[in-house]
Amino acid sequence: MKRLRLGVLLIIVSWLPFAQLFIWIAHNNQRLTTEKAASSFRLVIWGIQVVIGLVGLWLVGRLAVDAAKKDGWKHTPANLWQLFKHGQDKA
Repeated sequence: MKRLRLGVLLIIVSWLPFAQLFIWIAHNNQRLTTEKAASSFRLVIWGIQVVIGLVGLWLVGRLAVDAAKKDGWKHTPANLWQLFKHGQDKA
């Protein structure tokens, strides 16, 4: 259950607009003064977010494959939702 929740959290974090937020903060503090520096910084942040998202997919993917082997692919979304919502006891 912890793997599933952590995986979903990582996937959500990977989609948040951290690059724009950090660029805005750095620009207001006179750290990023050129568009080229902002673009390079944006690419670094996006690269980190892609890695975070892939780790989240890896964590959730393992559970999805295990659930699919147990009950079939048709029941996998419902099984994962029940596991996410209620934990191991009620799933």
